[in-house]
Amino acid sequence: MTLEYEGSRFHGWQAQSQGLTLQGVLEEALERLTGAPTRVVAAGRTDAGVHALGQVVSFATARRLSPEAWKGALNALLPPDIVVREVREAPEGFDARRWATGKLYRYDILARTIPSPFLRKRAWWVPWHLQVEAMREAAALLLGTHDFSAVRAAGCGAKHPVRTLRRADLAVEGDLIRCGFEGDGFLRMMVRNIVGTLVEVGRGRLRPGAVGEILSTKDRRLAGPTAPPDGLYLVEVYYDSRLIQTC
Repeated sequence: MTLEYEGSRFHGWQAQSQGLTLQGVLEEALERLTGAPTRVVAAGRTDAGVHALGQVVSFATARRLSPEAWKGALNALLPPDIVVREVREAPEGFDARRWATGKLYRYDILARTIPSPFLRKRAWWVPWHLQVEAMREAAALLLGTHDFSAVRAAGCGAKHPVRTLRRADLAVEGDLIRCGFEGDGFLRMMVRNIVGTLVEVGRGRLRPGAVGEILSTKDRRLAGPTAPPDGLYLVEVYYDSRLIQTC
């Protein structure tokens, strides 16, 4: 399944004993539909308050329905802030997380002196002028394969901190700065820590070149603050077309 969701009221993706989670709500809907407990696997475990435009989820079931029937039935059971965009039958053994070859994230920053009530939970409001060209120069230093320990959150369960970033760009749309990050994988809060560091560059608190130096130190204390979850979107998940049609 490909999902869209507005994550503001959820305590993240992963099911837990307390608090409303996306996984918990989806599994409850599937159990109502199939009559049996159904475990789902997501391509990425988004944190509390993070949104998705193209989260991919896999599950196995004995219930036989057409893709359109699955989509219609689940959308009738799910709350309005979670929508199933598409359902497809996957190859035997398909795992949305393990089969993923990359992900695209977007982070929205609202840079103006006053906030927006419409973007209150959908962008990070920063009441400062940001030097976008300096931020772009800094973002370019993130491209390629690096040890991203300097922007890795404490408690990250990844086995190693090396990732390859294929895209790191900024687009300006009015007062919005939209940051795009595409890579083969991401560490816990990696995008939010990168954005927090880029904003420090935009404010003139860090030189653009300092971003590369911070990466080389592998020291989280030297990077910028963690940007809030409000502006982060999981946009798309990529799979090897030789193994499966794009989900």
